[in-house]
Amino acid sequence: MAAVQKLPQPKGQPSLAVKQRIITEDEINKLTQQNPKLTLYVCQEILSRLNKKDRLYISEDMKEKHPLIVPVDFSAYLSWSPLPKTLPGGGDIPKLILVSKDIPFTGWYEYGRMKGDSLTCVGKQWGWTESGLYKVLDKAEDKYSNLYKNAYGEPAWMPYALRIYGAVWIHAGDVIGPYCSHGCINLSPRKAEELYHWANIDSPVVVVDALSDLNRFLSKLYFPPIKDHFIYGPSTE
Repeated sequence: MAAVQKLPQPKGQPSLAVKQRIITEDEINKLTQQNPKLTLYVCQEILSRLNKKDRLYISEDMKEKHPLIVPVDFSAYLSWSPLPKTLPGGGDIPKLILVSKDIPFTGWYEYGRMKGDSLTCVGKQWGWTESGLYKVLDKAEDKYSNLYKNAYGEPAWMPYALRIYGAVWIHAGDVIGPYCSHGCINLSPRKAEELYHWANIDSPVVVVDALSDLNRFLSKLYFPPIKDHFIYGPSTE
């Protein structure tokens, strides 16, 4: 029998327990009949977030009957995010992008309240995506890489791209797993487009190794050392 895991959840909320098992489209179709909100697309999106890979790979896994992390109660995950819904002390920041590498997930916030979030892929090796305080330096809707090529030997396409430091961009990409990039922060195309149109030049971007580091980084953003004239950049700690 598959072991039941539990993810952190607020008190009074539906169970966020999950099991690793095979799930079929027929099973999801029955869920849709019980709750019209639980369409095949929505359920695959939930499975995508839990299994840390794009929905298209979830569809393939289901057809090939690969075990997946599956909610005991799909309805409990309709509005679930592993990121905080509000940022402590963020009420004065019009727009802020948060990337947590340990999950990994990206969220965007207006005045401290989450406006959207996305499953994310960061660098294959831990230091390839550096933690730090950044800001959106450039935006490019139809960006091609100057460094990396695709499987056909052509410059890799990086649509809906936001540059945050060096050659590191947040952009639409192939999220085959949580750690699959050369250092860029990849989102699914739909979410990347949403973030691209929402973000502004100079919007702050906070990249943390883990959510446990968030308050420390936010305190630096909210109360920068005056004598240092605070410069955005990678963490030196």
